[in-house]
Amino acid sequence: MDASDHARLLLAVLRRRWELVDELAGGTPIDGATFVELCVESDVATWVHARLTEVDRLALIGEEAACRLAEIRDRVRRDNLLLIARAEQALGALLESGVTPVALKGLDLLHRVYAGFDERTLDDVDLLVPPRQLQTSIDALVAQGWQPPPEPKRTHYIRTSHHLPIKSPGPVTVDFEIHWNLAQEMRYSIDQEGLVARAVPLEIGGRSVLRMDDHDNVAHILLHHFTHYFDRRTKWALDLEAIARDARFDWSIVVGRVREWGATAAVGMSLLHLRKLFPEWIPRSVVEALPVSGWRRLLCRPLLATHPLDLFRNTRRRWVQLYLAAVLLERPSMLPRWLTHRATRSARSGTNPLDGP
Repeated sequence: MDASDHARLLLAVLRRRWELVDELAGGTPIDGATFVELCVESDVATWVHARLTEVDRLALIGEEAACRLAEIRDRVRRDNLLLIARAEQALGALLESGVTPVALKGLDLLHRVYAGFDERTLDDVDLLVPPRQLQTSIDALVAQGWQPPPEPKRTHYIRTSHHLPIKSPGPVTVDFEIHWNLAQEMRYSIDQEGLVARAVPLEIGGRSVLRMDDHDNVAHILLHHFTHYFDRRTKWALDLEAIARDARFDWSIVVGRVREWGATAAVGMSLLHLRKLFPEWIPRSVVEALPVSGWRRLLCRPLLATHPLDLFRNTRRRWVQLYLAAVLLERPSMLPRWLTHRATRSARSGTNPLDGP
């Protein structure tokens, strides 16, 4: 198998196309190390191990690769349990201070769509709080030993990002991100109050918090895929598929939300990538409802990739990221203002309650 064949095998596993998995694995021998490397790069090693174990196909990838995936899953189990334990402490501190946060991404989904805490990596803990409660939230965590970044890094995050990183106390620290928005405010128009109003209850460690409505969740996943420049991390696609499988899920609501947020160009391109990887998961009608215009496709064409997992080439290079960000700006007329904002935002104070002495 060459690199592309290993990628096709991985995609067949992720799509649960077991007959295709057997067909691909029954041909040219699998290089277990290459397959594991792809799983790690796509951030799905634990999920792949869980599914191959369920359907009794671990032997297809060889004993060494199967053992390596098991080791990764065991490490993720320990890491996730530590992160969740710290999250429960943080949630307690926030609730005591009068803040009911919205659990985002992995912290939410591990508690409701995955069979075990070791089937999805949890790199950090993401919590969304209303801007008016930002200072209260940070103060509550700092009082319990959490540490925001030192200056000038702290102010840089506040002025250029939509979240503030903060580290847990203890000899083994873990990373948290306290969000006041889901994406760049100037680029998109995401109604934070609306997000919180639509949020639904979620229990984590006996503590009653909130999680995003599933349609907001999927819209965020699609936008998040763009903010990572369509890289190979497919765990978010697995999140999306697990959420959209619910009979009550309505893609038309997601389309409406994306339009409200002013994110049709970026999300449209995310949909094209995900349709390439998982054609059964994204209805064609959704892609048609959020089309990528011909001129944007033309400008992106030189970057198109032939690798089965990729939409574009060289997306880790900063100039490629900035180019894609500019091409997929919702309103091209905003480009001069957006570029000026990016160049000067670190030096200017803003309206964020945390931006001050």
